[in-house]
Amino acid sequence: MDNQTLIKDIEFHLLDLRYRHTRIQSDRALVKIQHSIKAYGQLVPAVVVAEQDRFVLIDGHLRMLALQACGFDAIKAMIVMENEVEALISLLMTNSTQQLEVIEEANLIRELHNRFTLSFAEIANRLGRDKSWVKRRLDLLDSLPEESCQAVMKGKLSAWAASRILAPLARANEQDCANLTRAIIATPLSTRELTTLYSHYQKSTRAVRDRIIAKPALFIKTLKEQEQATAGRKVGEGPEGKWLRDICIVCHILDRLKKISESMFYSTLDHHRKVQCQTWLASAERRIYELKQQAERKTDDHSSIPTDNH
Repeated sequence: MDNQTLIKDIEFHLLDLRYRHTRIQSDRALVKIQHSIKAYGQLVPAVVVAEQDRFVLIDGHLRMLALQACGFDAIKAMIVMENEVEALISLLMTNSTQQLEVIEEANLIRELHNRFTLSFAEIANRLGRDKSWVKRRLDLLDSLPEESCQAVMKGKLSAWAASRILAPLARANEQDCANLTRAIIATPLSTRELTTLYSHYQKSTRAVRDRIIAKPALFIKTLKEQEQATAGRKVGEGPEGKWLRDICIVCHILDRLKKISESMFYSTLDHHRKVQCQTWLASAERRIYELKQQAERKTDDHSSIPTDNH
């Protein structure tokens, strides 16, 4: 231990919990820490800043709750010889070991900006980040509805879901975000399922979007059943079934090209574009001819195979 820190046991009633709201309080994480404390004791000290006869808790809020649940009346804490701003900056800078979630980073940055009036540029400079990184963190908090934000802070929704799915959705439709929040709290979905759901939401009509948001778990279940049915049908049809589907797609594409060809080919068409079109038409024609020849040859080969009539 250097001369800048002191580790001691601090009774809970001496702690100032002014930053408690910035940290996620997950029941699952709390139970995990409780098990660790019961087995090994408190391994990692909390971080506090001395303030007169009290101590401001900077890091260790879940450890404090776990210790209380285990019957302790004090927490082992490292008293850092820094002011609050320096302590918060240090916490953000050591995030690789602290494993702060993105929404926790955003909350701490908001404290630095609002409570201590640090500008985005000052915060970015102190953290060794660019200004846009700081702004993106605060934009996350600003875009999330309060209901969604509180769900994340209580550990009912993942920070990943908040930043990758709910925040973009809220920017497009805040009410859909609020409704989806309630739905996935009631029936949680995996990261992959949420990604799939949001992808379908983005390319769907309003009517379909309403069904997705109203019953996301049912939508995912139906989608999986459709995918399984399609996969089973493809297996049943074999390679010839796939071939027929693909040749059908090719014919539809050719029909679509025919419909727009009149507006494509005109006398003043750029020479380079005209050459490109003719080159690809020749290539397509060659491939179709080769495909036709191959199909006819294989059919003839098959018809010449002798059969056993006995």
